[in-house]
Amino acid sequence: MATIAGRLADSAAGAADLLAEVGDARIKWVEVFRDHLVVHPARLSEGADIAAQLGITVATDYPATQPGFTVWTGCWNNMDMFVYSELRGTARPVRAWPT
Repeated sequence: MATIAGRLADSAAGAADLLAEVGDARIKWVEVFRDHLVVHPARLSEGADIAAQLGITVATDYPATQPGFTVWTGCWNNMDMFVYSELRGTARPVRAWPT
């Protein structure tokens, strides 16, 4: 059980390091898991810049939701990271279902 608690403590420390590097004012909240962090920027328009600052380069677009969004994924300080951002402009439109 100590191993699990240690990993969670490492993730919590990682969240503190993240806020120090990116800036507390730019982050709305951080979800802390044992093996990854999920970052929700204060402004979705800054999400891609935050991801780039952390060296996260893989993006997955979700245009079917309203509003659409992009999730940037990668590794930062040996932790898996997910950063939400506004939908990238290059995303293809979602095809409407036939009526």
